[in-house]
Amino acid sequence: MRPKSISLAHELAELVHVIESAQLFAELLVTGGLPDDDAVKRAPKLLEAVLALAAGRVRLLRKVVVGAADVALIEDRNNRALPRVQGDDPDVVLPTPRRRRK
Repeated sequence: MRPKSISLAHELAELVHVIESAQLFAELLVTGGLPDDDAVKRAPKLLEAVLALAAGRVRLLRKVVVGAADVALIEDRNNRALPRVQGDDPDVVLPTPRRRRK
């Protein structure tokens, strides 16, 4: 199987979606837009969990970029690099390492 490449632009775009959803959720909490008291009670822990996951992903991404972690740890269908089309913005692409044959 041929190794795939990871697009940092796609990875960062996915992280933005996660952070924006936390922002929206926080806004609903502050403005009283959540549907019921149960949602209001659970909201702080849910926000904490979403932000902890995002922070963990950013830390892992940093480790991959500096070479301290294997890029395969972040490989996902949402961040695969696609062939570049003329006019695309340049992207940083991390190739996944080739698997060693035993």
